[in-house]
Amino acid sequence: MSANRGPRAGSEGATRAPDLAGVPLSAVLPALQRIEPHARACWAYDLDALERRARRFQSAFAALSPLVAYALKANVLPALIERARGAGLGAESGSIGELVIAARAGFGAAARVLNGNGRTLEEAAWAAREGVALVNADSIAELDVLQSAAAREGSTLRVALRVNPGIETPGHRYVSTGGEQAKFGIAAGDALEAWAARARWPQLALDGVHLHVGSQLAEPAPLARSLEVAVELAEESARRAAPLSLVNLGGGFGVDYGAGAEFPLEAWARRLAERTRRLNFSWVLEPGRWMVAPVGVLIAEVLWVKRRGDRSFVVLAAGMNDLIRPALYRAAHRIVPLEPREGAPERVTVVGPVCESADVFAEDVVLPPLRRGDAVALLDAGAYGASMSSNYNGRGRLAEVVASAGRLRRARAGETAEDLARRDTDDALPPGPVT
Repeated sequence: MSANRGPRAGSEGATRAPDLAGVPLSAVLPALQRIEPHARACWAYDLDALERRARRFQSAFAALSPLVAYALKANVLPALIERARGAGLGAESGSIGELVIAARAGFGAAARVLNGNGRTLEEAAWAAREGVALVNADSIAELDVLQSAAAREGSTLRVALRVNPGIETPGHRYVSTGGEQAKFGIAAGDALEAWAARARWPQLALDGVHLHVGSQLAEPAPLARSLEVAVELAEESARRAAPLSLVNLGGGFGVDYGAGAEFPLEAWARRLAERTRRLNFSWVLEPGRWMVAPVGVLIAEVLWVKRRGDRSFVVLAAGMNDLIRPALYRAAHRIVPLEPREGAPERVTVVGPVCESADVFAEDVVLPPLRRGDAVALLDAGAYGASMSSNYNGRGRLAEVVASAGRLRRARAGETAEDLARRDTDDALPPGPVT
């Protein structure tokens, strides 16, 4: 997307919407309505910007020659991840569904990473049969499951142990994953014992450590602390005659949602390379939000402008079922009118149409005048937007549009009420235990 995004929603003065790979954002929804006449909102992504970010990330960390595995949970739209693959990224999956999506998008076994703290037998079997570059195991008991699956397939799985380093991170607690209260990871002492006893799992190449301490980090201090934990664990494991050869530092690189705080990617990459230049490890990184948040927007029509006393509410066609981040995390997304009207800016609360008081995108922000039928864009919505959307309130998920080199195409159709009804069944289930 264009770098000219305009000021943050709530600032004084006019706001300016970015373009989308050379296409004005104001043209996106009308173009979609030619094939989805009733569409009042949609997601839109700049594939060219995604490719630029992918290449920038790889260039920053080139000294480590890492496997850069894009975290599919951030956005799993095939058109996006196929472009990411073409730019040289791998794919990090958290479920068998994401493994299958990655394979269908053309990611080979050497580019696939499997995460998750609730490993299923089906996921282990798929990884052993189809192949992955790495499984990050979240418990010692999981190693038995992976061993059995690999033994049945006559394959070998490379495995890293996800260690909880007890590192707290700033921000909402729901995006902190490395603290003592987080559900993820195992104790360092347990990991050391498992590495020393790895002969128990002959089908596993148990030679890696995985640490991921949180998401949306604006500064590298938590990552620096997790790196030191990884190095100390590797040194201690080597002293126990169980050397490690792989370090996976996860992701967590924050983006600027409008407050002027973005993770200093290149500076951290240089610091990481300098700290580890004498260490002979294979490296894995798992960026998600950093890769796709800035390349996507949520476009929505203004359904109503309601005034009650001295308060004004702008009701959008998109709601919390589409973008849950503000309701779930109190996340703030900049909001810009696509064709700003003349007139004095107004202080408004921007809400959705869902029957929930939490369905609020922004409270008391200053925007140019808005009227029914206008359209706005919620910026930096490419990550954890569409991938977390739902059918709550009987609302179909929105269409997703991609742009590249000045051209638009619909990459995923919007859902209608009829689409939702087609899922209804009245199937008798056979009695007896599942075999």
